[in-house]
Amino acid sequence: MRFEEEDDLRHVLHRETLTLKDVKFLFSHTGNRESDTERIIYANSLLPEAGDYLRPYELRALLRADISEAEAAGHLARNKAFFSRLAGLLPSLVGFFERPQNLAGILHCIDECHNDFHAATASPRRDRQARETKEIINAACEAVARAAAALEGTKRLIEGEYDRYHNVYYPNHEGPSFLKKLIEELRMCSGVLEITGAKVDLSPKRDPFTLLYLSGNDQRTLVVESAYHMSTNWNGPKLVTTPGSQFATLCSLLFEAVSGKTDESLAGAINRYARSDDRRLWDIEGEEMEEENDNFLIEKQRMKGCTREIELCRALQNATGLSTMAQTLLQMRIDWEQQNYKEANETYGPRQVYIENYNSEQFYKLIAPVIERLDPKKLENLCAEGLSADGLSSIILEALTGSDVSVGKARRSGRNSDFDA
Repeated sequence: MRFEEEDDLRHVLHRETLTLKDVKFLFSHTGNRESDTERIIYANSLLPEAGDYLRPYELRALLRADISEAEAAGHLARNKAFFSRLAGLLPSLVGFFERPQNLAGILHCIDECHNDFHAATASPRRDRQARETKEIINAACEAVARAAAALEGTKRLIEGEYDRYHNVYYPNHEGPSFLKKLIEELRMCSGVLEITGAKVDLSPKRDPFTLLYLSGNDQRTLVVESAYHMSTNWNGPKLVTTPGSQFATLCSLLFEAVSGKTDESLAGAINRYARSDDRRLWDIEGEEMEEENDNFLIEKQRMKGCTREIELCRALQNATGLSTMAQTLLQMRIDWEQQNYKEANETYGPRQVYIENYNSEQFYKLIAPVIERLDPKKLENLCAEGLSADGLSSIILEALTGSDVSVGKARRSGRNSDFDA
């Protein structure tokens, strides 16, 4: 986003009062809502105002007919109410940050907090979710092991037929006996499931909710966590547990924005989060952040990721009851990560890191494989608008996944034909 565009957006926030139209303008001009005209027109034909209020993944699901218009209408109503609350709260929320240059990032965090808040409503408690996750993983692990053993017992009877049918179903596949490979992969999958189950038991030092991307149902602590992330990213108020502090006020306003409930105290949630592993891990990651202009930023991040994975695998090796396959997989992963670390550590420079450092010839060579897959009309529009990063990302997504509009129309046409029949 250009600096003058950021200035225009901040001028909107400095108005005495914001309207719903202002909030829609802010979200659409910071990349937090759909910008492609064709997609917006089709979405609005299915559900009025969909282009204004649906989050990008919600709008894509509607376009592709992954969700029904009724489901999308539920998301729209919730987001519209959220925008209405932000008309009164957004200037105050943004005002907490000393360095609000990244307005798009601040709005994205608030939007994510709203989405996660409502997702947490349907989630079970953390202890129950961890228990249920372990049960599901164990059941899958046992089922996969049984399947591998059962197939091994029938290999003499079905191997030839399986391979022939496999050739019919996957005509371009090359490799060894397909049934033998399937049995080997099922055994490997059983080992992976064992390892994943062991992750659940690594808390509290290694929170399974972080390792497995699970979420609990503590909506208040979730809001506090979002406020803390925003504050550390953009010089917001410091986290203190004193009631009535600036941080406490920020949390209360953010809670009102995402929930619609006013004058709520989040003192308990602030205290819980202040002592949590989530906060500790976030602070550690912040301390380890490198300068963006570092010529070896990518390599350093890669080395850091390798180190984390090696430490995790070594901790998992101490888990009780792991099979030989699971232990073998963990050691192979450690060896692989060590090799990746070595390669990153031995990379030499200087070299170009960011696209803006490329000359035109290098840039066009980079995007040529994508350009070749574009629809001629899309290519004409892209060239007319200029090869911006935002434009490229949306075009690349469409080139790789197919037109969401075309997919949605085809699916709806098929459903209508079945209905008519």
